[in-house]
Amino acid sequence: MTTTSKVQCTKCAKNAGITTCDGCLAKFCSRCFIVHRQDLSKELDNVVYEHDILKQELEMPNKNNSHHSLKQIDEWKKDSVDKINQLADQCRTDIVRLLDKNKNQLTDSFRKISNRVRKGRDDEDYDERDLSKWMTELKELKDELIQPSNFRIEEDKHRPPWIQKIRVTEEFHNQAKVEDGKW
Repeated sequence: MTTTSKVQCTKCAKNAGITTCDGCLAKFCSRCFIVHRQDLSKELDNVVYEHDILKQELEMPNKNNSHHSLKQIDEWKKDSVDKINQLADQCRTDIVRLLDKNKNQLTDSFRKISNRVRKGRDDEDYDERDLSKWMTELKELKDELIQPSNFRIEEDKHRPPWIQKIRVTEEFHNQAKVEDGKW
């Protein structure tokens, strides 16, 4: 007489494994097999839930400013504007300093012209050439006050861009084929 040994249930190891799961190839007793199927059913519920969430997101219209990529562009814009504002503030400070310096020089030149005009008037020692010269000097001072010649604003074309450009590129990937299924 031949004896065969019974295979035990892989879950409880108490009862004989009478059923094999085709998915995980484990042997189960009838009680553990029912529990195993209930666990699989819960996992299927999770898959269906994730499916429904993704379906809902795919069916919703794109919302402005909600996608991560749009937020990334907004962050780049904010950082770039911050850099521009910092540079503009620095340039304004430099211009105010140079304007003050220029104004001091112009004030000194104006004082000298004023002294010559006053002396010419007081001494009644002037003619058309002096009047023309003083008028030309005053006009030059006024022009220098309006458009100083001791500085200018220019773009630095020899340095790499301070603000990095960004661009959107489309990438092509082989998408995994999704088998048709019923949902």
